[in-house]
Amino acid sequence: MKLTKKLYESTKDIWDTYYKHPFVVGLSNGSLDIDKFKFFMIQDYLYLLEYAKVFALGVAKATSEKNMRKFSSVLNSVLNEEMEIHKSYMKRLGIKESDIENAKPSIVNTSYTNYMLQIGYSKGELEILVSILACSWSYKEIGERLSKDKSMLDHKLYGEWIKGYSSDEYIKSNEEIMELVDELGKDITEEHFDVLKDIFINCSRYEYMFWDMSYKKEMFYIC
Repeated sequence: MKLTKKLYESTKDIWDTYYKHPFVVGLSNGSLDIDKFKFFMIQDYLYLLEYAKVFALGVAKATSEKNMRKFSSVLNSVLNEEMEIHKSYMKRLGIKESDIENAKPSIVNTSYTNYMLQIGYSKGELEILVSILACSWSYKEIGERLSKDKSMLDHKLYGEWIKGYSSDEYIKSNEEIMELVDELGKDITEEHFDVLKDIFINCSRYEYMFWDMSYKKEMFYIC
């Protein structure tokens, strides 16, 4: 069994809760309060700034030129594509540059990104990829699931978000991460798998906490 399949099996129960969470349900039918979505978009932008640093650590920890290029490619995609889409989207939502500049990451946001960065500094390229994968893969799964309702693709507020995370480009980017995880993880020991599984479970739990934090607009942060 491929490593990604084994990791998914270890978190399936957690991932199933994403689809039932009121934030995701609200995205799926258009009922989500716009203020909750604006809060999420700002926090997600701050998250992406730190998320990009994890990919940069992947470049530094990569053991081959090929893998350096793969980390670098996704890093470029996050910084120059995904974040630019966020900026454009936030402008349409009435979120100003000053709103982003003055925003602070919530304690959930900070805890999550600090955890991934700690993995990046202390572990190797496979651990870094697994810490990244929970976010990348679960967003792809959510985007594809929500895109099945074709009427929501044209929703004036949430249609663009759904299109973005169900797009061919995003799916391809995620598949490249998964393929590299499977390639690097094909001959690992059970002990190594247990380490990776713990990372993937922890990041999957953080993903749920991020949805929950956004829905409740919990603005606790570390001073």
